[in-house]
Amino acid sequence: MEFQSCFDIIGPIMVGPSSSHTAGVVSIGKFIHELLGGCPEEAKIVFYDSFAETYQGHGTDKALLGGLLGMDTDDTRIKHSLEWAKEYGMQYHFEFEDACVYYDHPNTTIVTAKCRDCVVKVGGASLGGGLSKIFMINGEIVDVRLSAGDDFSSLVSHYQPRGKVFMEAI
Repeated sequence: MEFQSCFDIIGPIMVGPSSSHTAGVVSIGKFIHELLGGCPEEAKIVFYDSFAETYQGHGTDKALLGGLLGMDTDDTRIKHSLEWAKEYGMQYHFEFEDACVYYDHPNTTIVTAKCRDCVVKVGGASLGGGLSKIFMINGEIVDVRLSAGDDFSSLVSHYQPRGKVFMEAI
């Protein structure tokens, strides 16, 4: 595990029911939101392993969409993020796989998202306690640790595409 203090285990102030299936996932979505500079117009979301099995029951689908919409872990609108995505005009679809070949963790997702002329592909894993990790950005393996409620602006400025746009069909 990657916990650094007892507060990592206790978890963040959040919309539940689960710090690993909701709070950590919101952070992954919010990182992508910041990376794109706004709400995606389109998103292909692949859930692996545990996420693929329990995504609706644990609210993982709502949590990821909430993050993509720019919501924080304690934003009560997360419970209605499917409706908010429609309101914002975000087109999205979910796919489900058994195991991720890029990262071995049961709470893993890979999101390909488009905003204007920028398309990014981001892999993330929710580690528990509201902690998550970005392990891939645009095909490059990275190691970016996220905590619920973090300000991602300095992280994102380092990883934002400069001069070239990653392109992949959504």
